Amino acid sequence: LEDDRSSIQLLDVRKPEEWEGGHIPGAKHIFLGDLPGRLGELDRSRPHATYCASGYRASIAASLLKANGFEDVRNVPGSWKAWTAAGFATD
Repeated sequence: LEDDRSSIQLLDVRKPEEWEGGHIPGAKHIFLGDLPGRLGELDRSRPHATYCASGYRASIAASLLKANGFEDVRNVPGSWKAWTAAGFATD
């Protein structure tokens, strides 16, 4: 995933204060609680990969996207905790 971020829209569904504490470069932030009302901001032609702190909220977000017609939806395995533990770049 780290090498293929240009084609995938990363979607961070954590709380605003979590996002401000660091996030994956290039990710779009939409808090999970706001996601149902902001689906129109997402490009349906791109694949999406959701993440949160550990994966629970990201799974909910992925299910919500799929239920609303997004076809190529993935969940970042391990989410933010795994990303940072692996030493990948953050903003």
